[in-house]
Parts: sequence; C-alpha cells; structure tokens
Amino acid sequence: IIGVGSPFGDDRLGWVAAEALQRSSAVNAMEPGRIVISILDRPGAMLLAHCHNADHVIVMDAVRSGAVPGTRHRLSVSALADSRLPATSHGFGVAATLELARVLGNLPDRLLLRGIEMDACSTGFTLSAAVIAAMPVFVREIEKETLALVGATHLFRSKTASESSFFAR
Repeated sequence: IIGVGSPFGDDRLGWVAAEALQRSSAVNAMEPGRIVISILDRPGAMLLAHCHNADHVIVMDAVRSGAVPGTRHRLSVSALADSRLPATSHGFGVAATLELARVLGNLPDRLLLRGIEMDACSTGFTLSAAVIAAMPVFVREIEKETLALVGATHLFRSKTASESSFFAR
C-alpha cells in the first residue's frame, strides 16, 4: 500500500490514509512483512521502484477529476488508461507513472489507484472538510480490499449493504 502526497492541504490524504492503515489492528494482525505500507512525497517515476516485486499494489492519492470534493475513486490500471479522468496534483503524477509502467510491462499483477477528490480551494497543512468526511469509509474500504487480497477475510466484520455493493463493482 502506497500513500502518495505532499504536506499541503488535501494532497496529504494519501499520507493520512496510510497512517490510519498503519494503525489498523486487522492489518497489524497479519504476518509481519505480508502487507507493506509506504508514505511517499511526490515520487514521480520513482513510484515504480516501490511497486517492484509486489504481487498487489494499492496506490492512494488525491484526485482532481472535476467530481465533487470528497468523491471516492477506485480505478484499475486498465480503467485508468482508458479514461482521462483522475489526474493527481503532482507534475509527473501517479496516473502518468502507472501508464508508463504499463507500456513498459513493469506493473505488479494487480494494481489499484484509490483516491478522494480533492477540494481545489484546500490550502495550508490540513485536509478539507470534504476529504475528512470521506476518509473513514475510504480507509475501511482499502483495509477490507487489502485483507481480501492477502486472504484474510476472517478478519472482516460483516459488511453493510452499501459496502457490499461497493466491492461488487
């Protein structure tokens, strides 16, 4: 799991989500080293080095697509390549880096881009109200998806109807 961001405004959300997952009792119950959580400051193409030798990667980052701030995004690499939708707030961003890795045949078996639509007016060193409101569900979704990827479904609590429909997509 890679939380991408910077110390500014909503761009911090990848870091905040990664920190929350680092505190997750379900994630911490896994065999040490089974789930690796990294926090990267605007890695650009160096993101590829952090995906090397991983079977599954979830990249978390702020998204700017024109959607309502706080909207949660979930894209596979193929969906990302087919759309021009979510772009990150970084110069050589996550989307461009993942497309480069796809073209070079240098992607892990499964890679997901997870993000929350940032508020363009968010400044300073704190998250906007819209991102703060979306963060608990966002982190829970990533936690469940991560544990499912490593076969730890016994650690899940029962899903609500809305959570079940989210993962059925």
